[in-house]
Amino acid sequence: MGYKGTPRTVLIVFANGHEHHGAEARARRMSLGEWEAVIESDEDNALEEFTKRLVSWNLTDDDDQPIPPTAEGIRQVDTSLVRALKDAWLQSIAGVHDADPLAQSSPTGGPAPEVSIPMAPLSPSLAS
Repeated sequence: MGYKGTPRTVLIVFANGHEHHGAEARARRMSLGEWEAVIESDEDNALEEFTKRLVSWNLTDDDDQPIPPTAEGIRQVDTSLVRALKDAWLQSIAGVHDADPLAQSSPTGGPAPEVSIPMAPLSPSLAS
Protein backbone atom coordinates (compact mmCIF):
# COMPACT_ATOMS: atom_id res chain seq x y z
CA MET A 1 0.00 0.00 0.00
CA GLY A 2 1.39 3.41 -0.97
CA TYR A 3 1.58 6.56 1.09
CA LYS A 4 -1.31 8.93 0.41
CA GLY A 5 0.30 12.00 1.95
CA THR A 6 -1.38 14.49 4.20
CA PRO A 7 -5.06 14.29 5.13
CA ARG A 8 -7.34 14.85 2.17
CA THR A 9 -9.29 17.58 3.94
CA VAL A 10 -8.54 20.47 6.24
CA LEU A 11 -10.66 21.58 9.16
CA ILE A 12 -11.10 25.33 9.51
CA VAL A 13 -11.85 26.48 13.06
CA PHE A 14 -11.68 30.09 14.19
CA ALA A 15 -10.09 30.70 17.58
CA ASN A 16 -11.84 32.23 20.54
CA GLY A 17 -12.00 35.99 20.10
CA HIS A 18 -12.11 35.84 16.30
CA GLU A 19 -15.04 37.65 14.68
CA HIS A 20 -16.33 34.30 13.37
CA HIS A 21 -15.51 32.14 16.42
CA GLY A 22 -17.74 29.06 16.38
CA ALA A 23 -17.87 28.72 12.61
CA GLU A 24 -16.26 25.54 11.31
CA ALA A 25 -15.78 24.13 7.84
CA ARG A 26 -14.06 21.18 6.21
CA ALA A 27 -12.69 21.47 2.69
CA ARG A 28 -10.64 19.24 0.41
CA ARG A 29 -7.00 20.01 -0.23
CA MET A 30 -5.57 20.47 -3.72
CA SER A 31 -2.34 19.72 -5.49
CA LEU A 32 0.56 22.16 -5.57
CA GLY A 33 -0.18 22.97 -9.20
CA GLU A 34 -3.83 23.70 -8.46
CA TRP A 35 -2.84 25.83 -5.46
CA GLU A 36 -0.36 27.87 -7.52
CA ALA A 37 -3.04 28.51 -10.14
CA VAL A 38 -5.49 29.66 -7.48
CA ILE A 39 -3.13 32.06 -5.70
CA GLU A 40 -2.08 33.56 -9.04
CA SER A 41 -5.70 34.09 -10.07
CA ASP A 42 -8.27 36.63 -9.03
CA GLU A 43 -10.50 36.61 -5.95
CA ASP A 44 -13.48 35.19 -7.86
CA ASN A 45 -11.52 32.14 -9.03
CA ALA A 46 -10.21 31.46 -5.51
CA LEU A 47 -13.76 31.60 -4.15
CA GLU A 48 -14.97 29.28 -6.91
CA GLU A 49 -12.23 26.75 -6.07
CA PHE A 50 -13.08 26.93 -2.35
CA THR A 51 -16.75 26.39 -3.17
CA LYS A 52 -15.95 23.31 -5.30
CA ARG A 53 -13.87 21.81 -2.49
CA LEU A 54 -16.14 22.64 0.44
CA VAL A 55 -17.23 19.39 2.11
CA SER A 56 -19.14 20.49 5.21
CA TRP A 57 -19.69 23.31 7.67
CA ASN A 58 -21.77 24.08 10.73
CA LEU A 59 -23.53 27.19 9.39
CA THR A 60 -27.25 27.74 9.90
CA ASP A 61 -29.69 30.38 8.71
CA ASP A 62 -31.80 32.72 10.85
CA ASP A 63 -34.29 29.90 11.45
CA ASP A 64 -31.53 27.57 12.70
CA GLN A 65 -31.81 25.47 9.55
CA PRO A 66 -28.52 24.10 8.14
CA ILE A 67 -27.14 25.97 5.15
CA PRO A 68 -25.90 23.46 2.57
CA PRO A 69 -22.15 23.64 1.81
CA THR A 70 -22.83 24.32 -1.86
CA ALA A 71 -22.51 27.24 -4.27
CA GLU A 72 -26.14 28.10 -3.54
CA GLY A 73 -25.51 27.87 0.21
CA ILE A 74 -22.46 30.14 0.03
CA ARG A 75 -24.64 32.85 -1.51
CA GLN A 76 -26.67 32.89 1.72
CA VAL A 77 -23.65 33.55 3.96
CA ASP A 78 -22.18 36.89 5.03
CA THR A 79 -19.34 37.91 2.73
CA SER A 80 -16.85 38.50 5.55
CA LEU A 81 -17.37 34.93 6.82
CA VAL A 82 -17.03 33.43 3.34
CA ARG A 83 -13.84 35.42 2.75
CA ALA A 84 -12.42 34.38 6.16
CA LEU A 85 -13.18 30.70 5.43
CA LYS A 86 -11.62 30.88 1.96
CA ASP A 87 -8.51 32.69 3.24
CA ALA A 88 -8.06 30.24 6.14
CA TRP A 89 -8.44 27.33 3.69
CA LEU A 90 -5.76 28.75 1.36
CA GLN A 91 -3.43 29.42 4.27
CA SER A 92 -3.86 25.90 5.65
CA ILE A 93 -3.02 24.42 2.26
CA ALA A 94 0.07 26.61 2.07
CA GLY A 95 1.20 25.24 5.43
CA VAL A 96 0.42 28.33 7.49
CA HIS A 97 -0.90 26.72 10.66
CA ASP A 98 -1.76 29.97 12.40
CA ALA A 99 -4.32 31.15 9.89
CA ASP A 100 -6.16 32.95 12.65
CA PRO A 101 -4.50 36.13 13.94
CA LEU A 102 -4.18 36.81 17.64
CA ALA A 103 -7.44 37.51 19.38
CA GLN A 104 -8.26 41.18 19.59
CA SER A 105 -8.05 40.95 23.38
CA SER A 106 -4.46 39.69 23.20
CA PRO A 107 -2.10 41.72 25.41
CA THR A 108 0.44 43.85 23.63
CA GLY A 109 3.27 42.91 25.96
CA GLY A 110 5.81 45.29 27.43
CA PRO A 111 7.72 48.00 25.65
CA ALA A 112 10.50 46.97 23.33
CA PRO A 113 13.93 46.96 25.04
CA GLU A 114 15.23 49.50 22.52
CA VAL A 115 12.81 52.08 23.87
CA SER A 116 14.46 52.05 27.29
CA ILE A 117 18.05 52.30 26.03
CA PRO A 118 19.34 55.89 26.29
CA MET A 119 20.26 57.28 22.89
CA ALA A 120 22.25 60.35 24.01
CA PRO A 121 25.72 60.72 22.52
CA LEU A 122 28.59 59.58 24.69
CA SER A 123 30.44 62.26 26.63
CA PRO A 124 33.93 63.02 25.29
CA SER A 125 35.56 61.18 28.21
CA LEU A 126 33.61 57.96 27.48
CA ALA A 127 34.05 58.11 23.71
CA SER A 128 37.81 57.44 23.82
